[in-house]
Amino acid sequence: MTNIKIITLATLAMVTLASPQNKKQPNTDQLKPITLKQTELSGEIGRRINDLIYKNYMVIDLDGFFTEPYRVRPFTDNYHYVGVGKVIDAGSLFTAYTGDPKVAERTAHLINGIIDTRDADGYIGTFKLLPGGKQNHFNWALHEQEYLLLGLVRNFLTTGNKKSLEDARNLGDYVIATFGKDPKPEEVCTAGLPEGFIALYKATGDNRYLDFAANIKHGNSQGEVQCASLLTWKQTFETEASHVYVMLARCYAQTELYRSMNKPSLLDMSEYMRHELLRTGGGLNVVGSASDGEWFSYTQNGAGQIGESCVTAYLVRWLESLMRLEGDLRYGDIMERTIYNALFAAQDPEGRKIRYFTPFTGPRVYWGQDGFCCPGNFRRIMAELPQKVYYQSADQAIAVNLFTTSATTIELNPDLSVTLSQETDYPNSGQVVFRVTPSKEATFALQLRIPRWCKNATVKINDKGPVTVQSGINPYEIRRKWKAGDVVTLEMPMEWRFIKGHQLQEGKVALARGPVIYCLGTAQNEEILKKYPNFSGIIVDPAVLGEPEADHSIRPDGKKVILKARVEAPGAWSRGAPYLTLTFTEFIDPTGIVTYFHLLDLNKAVEDELMVDCFRK
Repeated sequence: MTNIKIITLATLAMVTLASPQNKKQPNTDQLKPITLKQTELSGEIGRRINDLIYKNYMVIDLDGFFTEPYRVRPFTDNYHYVGVGKVIDAGSLFTAYTGDPKVAERTAHLINGIIDTRDADGYIGTFKLLPGGKQNHFNWALHEQEYLLLGLVRNFLTTGNKKSLEDARNLGDYVIATFGKDPKPEEVCTAGLPEGFIALYKATGDNRYLDFAANIKHGNSQGEVQCASLLTWKQTFETEASHVYVMLARCYAQTELYRSMNKPSLLDMSEYMRHELLRTGGGLNVVGSASDGEWFSYTQNGAGQIGESCVTAYLVRWLESLMRLEGDLRYGDIMERTIYNALFAAQDPEGRKIRYFTPFTGPRVYWGQDGFCCPGNFRRIMAELPQKVYYQSADQAIAVNLFTTSATTIELNPDLSVTLSQETDYPNSGQVVFRVTPSKEATFALQLRIPRWCKNATVKINDKGPVTVQSGINPYEIRRKWKAGDVVTLEMPMEWRFIKGHQLQEGKVALARGPVIYCLGTAQNEEILKKYPNFSGIIVDPAVLGEPEADHSIRPDGKKVILKARVEAPGAWSRGAPYLTLTFTEFIDPTGIVTYFHLLDLNKAVEDELMVDCFRK
């Protein structure tokens, strides 16, 4: 077995800041993530990550599917993609998260197999060799290399493997040398190009990589995004190609570049994108993703190629980056909607398969292979979730973003550490019990995100009476002198909500409870579907809504609810037509085909609390 040193992700920031160059950069983040290890994280989030590691990552054919194309180089045209860099990125994070030598060995084996295919001039790829590095001008050749670069840097940061960083530098130098010779850079996909080079700059302090990321003009303007540098990118959805995954990746890269260059203009496109997603009738869909056929759309169409997993992944990554910059935990409201619906629905309940698209109307299908873009980006964002639960704020407070059973120790300063745990069955209920154990009695703040879906939250400290707190206030802060054994109980009543639809969903509603959206699936409504295909003509009575019931068919401790409905027909309601019994299951139900439906009384519906850009200055 290869001798591999495993570094916890908590050291990532220290490794990143180790270079002299980075010590000169301003600390712009208001929140610093506290990364959890596998032994510290459980609940539904931890279960999903474990399934992905041991039922997907540890069983996929790394040699046959990922390494072999690099060794054989079978491709000669422009549109072939394997996606090995994304797998290396996720595998490196899984290595640090689990501390499992088998996971580490598997990741190292994949890296070594890919690096062994490198040519003397530095080329690594799946395309036939051409004179002067011309194969690097193919659309997907560079897309492979930019994420391979990112994966190698991540491997260095998480394992301390200096050879991975050396390999990343060699690859970065090769890309710089060949990209400048491309006669048509506006025809090359570069979704991860600046992200990879910014990561390489932060790991090395070499300004060549920062300059390349900031100033090189890139982007497939013919079908994806405006060809522009990160420093000059300005576009609207109405005037140019708007591929949501690439645009969100670029917005995220700009936030990373902002951390190094501190230029406010680098956040302009993030503000534009955020507003177009979150305004009423905007591009964000009710389950927390945003794309139609991979493109930005305001139509709210839910059928077909909807909710690309690359979009879902980068939406969470980008929102969390903005949250760290601004210190605004309300971004977590959108993140949890996305995580518990669009993201988790892209994962087979058995843990093996992944979706490329996750529509909220009509049938859903799994992607037929383990590679390409979406499976890799799905693994990457799932591997990042342990970094998105707890944070330390600039004023030494502990901030809680995601609610899930967990426990960790946070060092607030050299003389004070705090062990913080959560006990909860979230998202089944809104009760969360926090246990706070400082290494000594000390005064500091605990900040809690109160989701905007919750209107009557209460907080109780030890045996004192509960205090009502408002949602939408960022965040609710408890500043006091803490001692070992202190307990904070957060109660967030989960009332049912009928969320109004817009655009193509106008006049319909979606059912929500807490962060979870519910749907009508085929598995538990077989008899009704025999008579009413696709649930057509059915109207739900909002007054006849049951309590959530246990449903273990989709996930352990899952929920479903029984609703009453009637068939839409002239005078049917007044004639006392018999009720139909519908079973609504959580959106992750792989048999789900209907999310929006007709409601007898639309006055009982509410606007989506997320569809307002409360962050706009």
